Amino acid sequence: MAYYKSFGSLAKAMLIVSGFFLVWDIWFTELGVWGFTPAYLSGLYLFGLPLGEYLFFITVPFACIFIYKCLELFFPEGIITSKLAGKISQLLIPFSLAVGIISYDKIYTASTFILLGIALIYVSWIAKCSWLPRFYESYALSLLPFFLKNGILTGSFLESEVVWYNNSENLGIRIGTIPFEDIFYGMLLILGTLYFYEKFEASRKSRLAASKTYL
Repeated sequence: MAYYKSFGSLAKAMLIVSGFFLVWDIWFTELGVWGFTPAYLSGLYLFGLPLGEYLFFITVPFACIFIYKCLELFFPEGIITSKLAGKISQLLIPFSLAVGIISYDKIYTASTFILLGIALIYVSWIAKCSWLPRFYESYALSLLPFFLKNGILTGSFLESEVVWYNNSENLGIRIGTIPFEDIFYGMLLILGTLYFYEKFEASRKSRLAASKTYL
């Protein structure tokens, strides 16, 4: 797979998308939408966020794109078809927009679902990204470690949460200890990272092919 060869593309994609999410994170932390329990932290903060939160936006996209690349290697023909991926988008887009609009008074719910709906409209119907079936496959697989990791962060197996949420700003629906919104927040994070990763990778491979032709 030689994942390391695409680290430049991945770094640029994460700089754009994780950078956006960090600004979002800083803002919501200041608003009290969520926060962090000091007992579990290193004590190092920047702009109100603990060190571990910055590392989250590096390690999670890195691991999820790795899962995506593994599926690409071991299942080159894919697991789900473009037609099925289209149907998934047709369900997710109106669902996301409806939940976001209905929950206009809950800032975490509204922002997450509306942004996801808009992003899915773009990659599904405007850009018509050919990698969308692979994204759905890999994100579904990544939910397995997600539920374990995020479960611990939100209080499973611990005396208190590492990350706490203000339930007045979300639906109050939990899967175990995990807010329902987190599943779609994560989807938006990885979808955005993958979009830019594939764009940068296409450019890199194009330059590489051009240089070989020249030689």
